[in-house]
Amino acid sequence: MDKLQGYRKMLRTGDWIKFYPLFPLAGACLAAGIAPDLITVFVLFFFITGYGFVINNLYDAEIDSKHSGKTKTGKNPFADNVVSKGETIAMCAVLAGIPLLASLLISGPGFVCTLLCLIALTLYSATPARLKDRFAADIICHGLMFGGLPFLAGYALAGGGIPGPFSLAAAAALVCTFICCEALIAHEIMDYHEDLGTTYTTVVGIGLRNGVLLLGITALLSLAALELMAWWFAVDITINAVIFIFLIIYPLYSCRDLLVPAAGKGCRLLMNDHIFRVR
Repeated sequence: MDKLQGYRKMLRTGDWIKFYPLFPLAGACLAAGIAPDLITVFVLFFFITGYGFVINNLYDAEIDSKHSGKTKTGKNPFADNVVSKGETIAMCAVLAGIPLLASLLISGPGFVCTLLCLIALTLYSATPARLKDRFAADIICHGLMFGGLPFLAGYALAGGGIPGPFSLAAAAALVCTFICCEALIAHEIMDYHEDLGTTYTTVVGIGLRNGVLLLGITALLSLAALELMAWWFAVDITINAVIFIFLIIYPLYSCRDLLVPAAGKGCRLLMNDHIFRVR
């Protein structure tokens, strides 16, 4: 039972099941609308995203063993010696092999996009490339491997093929890439104090304040890309408005644990200043 629990924890589904499947499903919706293809895309990306987190656990074991938050919650069973290295590698092989084979049977373009997703996920965590430890490359790769490439894969697997560089699908993939870049920046901001001195991230390299500034700039770029896409392709105003609101709320929600205490501190400073002035 402990071993099965360890396998389940290796997938870390709680970290991504509510968010990352949205991008391949959005691509599939653009290609085929609400259709049975959505189920196929969801299942394949359950395996693909699970692969990304398992291979991350494999190569992050040493770092995670020093990360107090992760050791406390048992996020990496490999680092905690619950799951062996051989079992972790076998999980990676199964989680990557099933979607690769299935996508090959579905379509050539779908297979190519699926393969690109798996390559990006591997390059992000695995040595010697290990893009997650490289300045700016960590953010760009994260945006592509969870946002842009899954969107294009979902689009291709649902019959959309490989979109042209100036198509609606390509523009939507760019917006998805920006969103998943924001996701990593926000994560690095929230883990800044834990990461400092134990691992390298872009936010560790530029500092917490500049990390928050980078998050704001990336959010503005995502809004600009959305509005250009909406104007050029005449996107429905309701859809545009919903996505626009999401793009504003998402970075604020992601850093809520940092922003709420900061706001409270600011209020206390204002109150103290007011009391001092009254006295």
